[in-house]
Amino acid sequence: MRNLFAGDRWIPWAFGAGFGVMLLLSVVLSVIAVMSDPGLVAGSPMRLAGSHVLPAGPVPALDLRVVERRADAVVVEARLRAPDGRRLSPEVVSARLGRPTHARDDRAVVFEPAPDGGWRAVIARPAGGEWELAVEARAPEGAAAATLRL
Repeated sequence: MRNLFAGDRWIPWAFGAGFGVMLLLSVVLSVIAVMSDPGLVAGSPMRLAGSHVLPAGPVPALDLRVVERRADAVVVEARLRAPDGRRLSPEVVSARLGRPTHARDDRAVVFEPAPDGGWRAVIARPAGGEWELAVEARAPEGAAAATLRL
């Protein structure tokens, strides 16, 4: 029986084994990357950039603030004001709560009119990690959007 590793015949086998190990490592790392992808490549740049767009002229502003933090929920208040500072009454307030990096966990949030003229929402405390509330309010005078990290 011939010995395949006699003389200089081991050199190509060493290179082949090294290449095989690198190929296997590449496959393993690719699988790990796909399983742990937070969505940064597909939708996140557009989601992150959309919350920092500056208006072109005088437009209404939407103020968001956390009114109350409970053990099981967070109460958020939204107020729409005109460029001159007076309060506006929005006709529609829509909101989504989600992670800033991907849309997999997004859910709608319902804002209801408050007696003092603002709009309030009670948001069940989300799981750990970064969460962002994106709110849009529309009034006859214009629309405004704002985001709030929770």
